[in-house]
Amino acid sequence: MAPTTKSTGKNIEAETALQAVVLADSFNERFRPITLDMPRCLLPLCNTPLIEYTLECLAVAGVQEVYILCRAHSEKIKNYISTSKWNRSHSPFKIIPIVTPEARSIGDVLRELDAKQLISSDFILISGDVVSNIHLDKILDAHRTRKNIDKNLIMTMVVKEASPFHRTRSLGESSIFVLDGKTQECVHYESAELYPHKRNMIMDMEVFEKHSNVQIRNDFVDCQIDICSIEVLALFTENFDYQDIRKDFVYGILTSDLLGKTIYCHIVKDAYAARVRDLQTYDAISKDVLSRWTYPIVPDSNLQEGDSYEYMRGQIYKEQNVSLSRSCVLGEKVIIGSGTEIAENVKITNSVIGRRVNIGPNVKIDGAYIWDNVTINANCSISRSILANNVVLEENVIVNKGCLLSYNVIIGPKITLPSYTKLTRHKQNLDYDDYDTKDKEDKEINQLLHAQNIKLVKDNQKDDSYDIKLIGENGKGHIWNDETSDVEDDDEAKNIKVTTLAYDLSNLSFTDDESTASVISEGSSDEESDSDEPSNLEIFSKEVAQTVERAFSEGHTIEIASLELNTLRMASNTSFRDTRIVVIPSILNQINTDKLLASTKDVLTRWGPLIGKLVHSKDDQTDALFTLQKYCAKTDINSKIFAPSLRTLYEIDVIEEDAILEWYYDERSKGGVGKPEIYSKIHDVVYFDSTLLILAL
Repeated sequence: MAPTTKSTGKNIEAETALQAVVLADSFNERFRPITLDMPRCLLPLCNTPLIEYTLECLAVAGVQEVYILCRAHSEKIKNYISTSKWNRSHSPFKIIPIVTPEARSIGDVLRELDAKQLISSDFILISGDVVSNIHLDKILDAHRTRKNIDKNLIMTMVVKEASPFHRTRSLGESSIFVLDGKTQECVHYESAELYPHKRNMIMDMEVFEKHSNVQIRNDFVDCQIDICSIEVLALFTENFDYQDIRKDFVYGILTSDLLGKTIYCHIVKDAYAARVRDLQTYDAISKDVLSRWTYPIVPDSNLQEGDSYEYMRGQIYKEQNVSLSRSCVLGEKVIIGSGTEIAENVKITNSVIGRRVNIGPNVKIDGAYIWDNVTINANCSISRSILANNVVLEENVIVNKGCLLSYNVIIGPKITLPSYTKLTRHKQNLDYDDYDTKDKEDKEINQLLHAQNIKLVKDNQKDDSYDIKLIGENGKGHIWNDETSDVEDDDEAKNIKVTTLAYDLSNLSFTDDESTASVISEGSSDEESDSDEPSNLEIFSKEVAQTVERAFSEGHTIEIASLELNTLRMASNTSFRDTRIVVIPSILNQINTDKLLASTKDVLTRWGPLIGKLVHSKDDQTDALFTLQKYCAKTDINSKIFAPSLRTLYEIDVIEEDAILEWYYDERSKGGVGKPEIYSKIHDVVYFDSTLLILAL
């Protein structure tokens, strides 16, 4: 045991400078081609570089020395740190970047760190793309307490308890933790990817002999935060087979008969912690930040020097010096950076808009990430895609879901990009075999790109190899194909594919053997293929129906019912539309058809505002009308409900006249969604007179 001080009785180790090691490299290609130009840790999440969230978490924990281990784009990382608030005299800690140019894995990086002999005591090991509001100082104290009891303890892994459907769980990779239920010692660990589906795992029976209470846990989000002893670095040095922290190191330690070391889990329940592992989790964590699940780490905390965000109603964040036209519409979960100009008739929902963005008239942006200095000209539409810095969309460009447009790409005019298109100014040859690029100077960039058969085209150079049919006559950019994208039968390729932005889970395909069991492995979602087990959406729908029924029976207020539904929706990572599809029929089922008119008015006057909590735009209202029509088309009795329901929802301001007219003139309302007679009945009772919409029965 280390000697103790008389005044505090704590270990001298606890009195030394608290150190942290930040892994700035991911050693994978999940964000390519964007990471050809910028390291992942500097990519913006809600207009703030990812590494800022990590450093903020360390500052709250009282860390005094931070070592940032970087390989790709090391000069950009060092330049960023040198000009940030963390390099000021008032910074809570000292930052020391360590460049590891020859490293090809996390194991290599930690071996180089061990060789430098910079770590003197227990330290925090954290990825540079973690977003968390956890108080790590308390976890560090718990680690030291365990260490006083168990002298063989070398690591405490921080995990967050979360449902199998949690949005921050990566679909392509997950983990199974086997714990001692009393002490939280991790006695076995296995990774569990989506492909191939894990049907079983092998454990030493000695585990059950030594531990009377064994828990097999697949309900953890691995936060990628560890409290480590200095022995961890020495063990990496002694074992060159250790490349990955979890799959190699943790698994190797727990299955070794010779080392005799122990690893524990610290389970977090009430705080927030997640790692941006891929584009899927980038999207989920961005939404969590905008929804304030990460409080106090939210945009209006203004983490960076010069930030000036203000929080507005509807989870909208706006910096100073933003120009908004009077006719533009901002939906919920929107953040807009300074210097941005938005023209007439622009609609933005669930999106991040960076700084100095110029958006022309008649543009629609939904679920997109628009970074700095982007220009979007008139009549463009962008859905669930990323546009990196300095991207230009000419007029009449449609960017469908899942697209990645890297730095300086130009598209248009009059072009529609297919879903999941990736474009970059780098010219690619798929014979490359390397990870991210580094960039001390342009000379080094070009040397490495040449080694990878990737050609960098300067802005002032003409490139005749652009595919004009894909990107338009004024376009500049090359298609980027992932290295594994053409290998459909490769399990790794499948696991990467499901983690792309806006990936449609209905595209999942499995073999007959895999479809007989849970589609998602034990540590992830349980989306099914041909199994009899209910799908995620079916489970969610059932829980929504039960929540609404409970609200009816217990007489909940609209606010409480709405809060419960939103909590359920966010926990299941589903949309407002999925919720409306269940809630609207549930409310209509309360109508007594024997007293149709009076009952409809009473029920919808009481519960119609709950529908109002689930609609936030004219499109939402129109969609709700189609749900209403579909319900009323089921039976002749139900069809009689439509007109009085429509009138009541209009009178209580849940549905506006513009939405009714949009539904009325939509071809689907004439029979594509429900019985044509519903439309014909309403034809005689809906008409527009000047600015007044009249509903007559």
